[in-house]
Amino acid sequence: MTTPAVSAARLAEALGQHPPTDEQAAVIEAPMGPVLVVAGAGAGKTETMAARVVWLVANGLVEPEQVLGLTFTRKAAQQLTARIRTRLAKLAGSALIRDLDPEGGLRARILAGEPEVGTY
Repeated sequence: MTTPAVSAARLAEALGQHPPTDEQAAVIEAPMGPVLVVAGAGAGKTETMAARVVWLVANGLVEPEQVLGLTFTRKAAQQLTARIRTRLAKLAGSALIRDLDPEGGLRARILAGEPEVGTY
């Protein structure tokens, strides 16, 4: 397995996003495997899910098409899809991705695949 090369905070900065809170960063950077996250309304669940997907892809831990995001509502699924697509596109064109992968293989994989997001 690849060792993560970029932190959640560095990735957010490179994509022009607000930095994650300490709690969000812990979820975004959690080791691969099952994780239970309990959060109330307005806590940033959709934001954290989008950031986790982009962090996993940026660090080469998953390919975009290996991701399945599930939410409870269509609105949340639409928001999650939009956030992930926008950020992956920004990532593909960013200076960060050129620093992480000068040969361009990761950029090509980001542009070639797309996560699936839906509702339960």
